[in-house]
Amino acid sequence: MTPERKLQALFAAEAPPARDYAFQARLAQRIALRRAWMTVAALAPWCVAGVAILWALIPVVGPLGEDIAALVPAAGMLAGVAVSAVAALWLSRRFSAA
Repeated sequence: MTPERKLQALFAAEAPPARDYAFQARLAQRIALRRAWMTVAALAPWCVAGVAILWALIPVVGPLGEDIAALVPAAGMLAGVAVSAVAALWLSRRFSAA
């Protein structure tokens, strides 16, 4: 083996891999975590606005509490229908994509 080939073999052994998968995975994880936090930060003002609106509506909705109590069974049925519809849509999209 010539000295040049020995030197090339030494440099080839110490060369970094063409793709560092561990680095790519860590980078993708950090990007996903940053996007998740940015989504939470973007939703925070909407949550504050919703709480403020609900707080302002307490005097209006408070006296209606006795009248609304009769609608609780209907609200439960509507909630069940909504959950069933969302589950059906999700399952249809999940199994049609496969």
